[in-house]
Amino acid sequence: MGRRLATPSPGRAAALVVALAAAVALATLAPLGVLGPLTPGALMLLPTLLLVLALLAGHFPGERLIERWGRGRPRPRKVIAHVLAPTRRWPQALRGGRLIAAALAGRAPPAPAAG
Repeated sequence: MGRRLATPSPGRAAALVVALAAAVALATLAPLGVLGPLTPGALMLLPTLLLVLALLAGHFPGERLIERWGRGRPRPRKVIAHVLAPTRRWPQALRGGRLIAAALAGRAPPAPAAG
Protein backbone atom coordinates (compact mmCIF):
# COMPACT_ATOMS: atom_id res chain seq x y z
CA MET A 1 0.00 0.00 0.00
CA GLY A 2 0.95 3.61 -0.18
CA ARG A 3 3.10 5.43 2.28
CA ARG A 4 1.33 6.62 5.42
CA LEU A 5 2.48 9.77 7.14
CA ALA A 6 2.99 9.36 10.88
CA THR A 7 3.24 13.08 11.60
CA PRO A 8 2.56 15.75 8.99
CA SER A 9 5.29 18.24 8.18
CA PRO A 10 4.88 21.75 9.68
CA GLY A 11 3.62 23.23 6.41
CA ARG A 12 1.21 20.37 5.90
CA ALA A 13 0.02 20.58 9.51
CA ALA A 14 -0.76 24.29 9.07
CA ALA A 15 -2.69 23.60 5.87
CA LEU A 16 -4.55 20.81 7.64
CA VAL A 17 -5.60 23.14 10.44
CA VAL A 18 -6.76 25.82 7.97
CA ALA A 19 -8.71 23.29 5.89
CA LEU A 20 -10.29 21.82 9.03
CA ALA A 21 -11.32 25.26 10.26
CA ALA A 22 -12.81 26.10 6.85
CA ALA A 23 -14.72 22.81 6.72
CA VAL A 24 -16.14 23.31 10.21
CA ALA A 25 -17.09 26.90 9.42
CA LEU A 26 -18.83 25.92 6.19
CA ALA A 27 -20.57 22.96 7.81
CA THR A 28 -22.02 25.14 10.55
CA LEU A 29 -22.72 28.42 8.73
CA ALA A 30 -24.09 27.18 5.40
CA PRO A 31 -27.14 25.28 6.72
CA LEU A 32 -28.02 28.27 8.93
CA GLY A 33 -28.20 30.54 5.90
CA VAL A 34 -25.67 33.01 7.35
CA LEU A 35 -23.70 33.07 4.10
CA GLY A 36 -26.67 34.53 2.20
CA PRO A 37 -26.48 33.97 -1.58
CA LEU A 38 -23.21 32.02 -1.18
CA THR A 39 -24.93 29.19 0.70
CA PRO A 40 -25.52 26.86 -2.34
CA GLY A 41 -21.93 27.31 -3.53
CA ALA A 42 -20.56 26.76 -0.04
CA LEU A 43 -22.54 23.54 0.33
CA MET A 44 -21.22 22.32 -3.02
CA LEU A 45 -17.68 23.15 -1.94
CA LEU A 46 -17.94 21.21 1.33
CA PRO A 47 -17.30 17.66 -0.08
CA THR A 48 -14.23 18.93 -1.95
CA LEU A 49 -12.92 20.55 1.18
CA LEU A 50 -13.41 17.31 3.14
CA LEU A 51 -11.49 15.38 0.47
CA VAL A 52 -8.65 17.91 0.68
CA LEU A 53 -8.67 17.45 4.45
CA ALA A 54 -8.31 13.68 4.06
CA LEU A 55 -5.47 14.08 1.54
CA LEU A 56 -3.63 16.56 3.75
CA ALA A 57 -3.96 14.18 6.68
CA GLY A 58 -2.23 11.48 4.64
CA HIS A 59 -5.24 9.28 3.93
CA PHE A 60 -5.86 8.41 0.31
CA PRO A 61 -9.51 7.43 -0.27
CA GLY A 62 -9.90 4.56 -2.73
CA GLU A 63 -6.23 3.59 -2.61
CA ARG A 64 -6.88 -0.04 -1.72
CA LEU A 65 -9.49 -0.37 -4.43
CA ILE A 66 -7.15 1.03 -7.08
CA GLU A 67 -4.40 -1.36 -5.98
CA ARG A 68 -6.80 -4.30 -6.11
CA TRP A 69 -7.88 -3.34 -9.63
CA GLY A 70 -4.25 -2.96 -10.64
CA ARG A 71 -3.44 -6.52 -9.60
CA GLY A 72 -6.27 -7.86 -11.73
CA ARG A 73 -8.04 -11.12 -11.35
CA PRO A 74 -6.27 -14.44 -11.38
CA ARG A 75 -6.77 -15.86 -14.83
CA PRO A 76 -8.12 -19.39 -15.06
CA ARG A 77 -5.97 -21.93 -16.80
CA LYS A 78 -6.94 -22.43 -20.39
CA VAL A 79 -8.31 -25.84 -21.17
CA ILE A 80 -7.63 -27.10 -24.63
CA ALA A 81 -10.86 -28.36 -26.09
CA HIS A 82 -10.98 -31.20 -28.55
CA VAL A 83 -11.58 -29.72 -31.97
CA LEU A 84 -14.10 -31.60 -34.03
CA ALA A 85 -13.80 -31.75 -37.78
CA PRO A 86 -16.26 -29.38 -39.41
CA THR A 87 -19.35 -31.11 -40.66
CA ARG A 88 -20.16 -30.93 -44.33
CA ARG A 89 -22.89 -28.50 -45.17
CA TRP A 90 -25.36 -29.73 -47.70
CA PRO A 91 -26.53 -27.21 -50.26
CA GLN A 92 -29.95 -25.82 -49.47
CA ALA A 93 -32.51 -24.41 -51.82
CA LEU A 94 -32.37 -20.64 -51.95
CA ARG A 95 -35.45 -18.84 -50.75
CA GLY A 96 -36.66 -15.29 -50.36
CA GLY A 97 -34.09 -12.52 -50.70
CA ARG A 98 -31.23 -14.90 -51.40
CA LEU A 99 -33.11 -16.34 -54.35
CA ILE A 100 -33.57 -12.86 -55.83
CA ALA A 101 -29.91 -11.98 -55.12
CA ALA A 102 -28.70 -15.18 -56.79
CA ALA A 103 -30.87 -14.51 -59.85
CA LEU A 104 -29.63 -10.93 -60.18
CA ALA A 105 -26.02 -11.91 -59.62
CA GLY A 106 -26.08 -14.13 -62.71
CA ARG A 107 -26.55 -11.33 -65.20
CA ALA A 108 -24.45 -8.33 -66.10
CA PRO A 109 -25.63 -4.78 -65.51
CA PRO A 110 -27.67 -3.27 -68.32
CA ALA A 111 -25.81 -1.61 -71.18
CA PRO A 112 -25.93 2.19 -71.11
CA ALA A 113 -28.67 3.60 -73.28
CA ALA A 114 -27.38 5.02 -76.56
CA GLY A 115 -28.41 8.61 -76.68
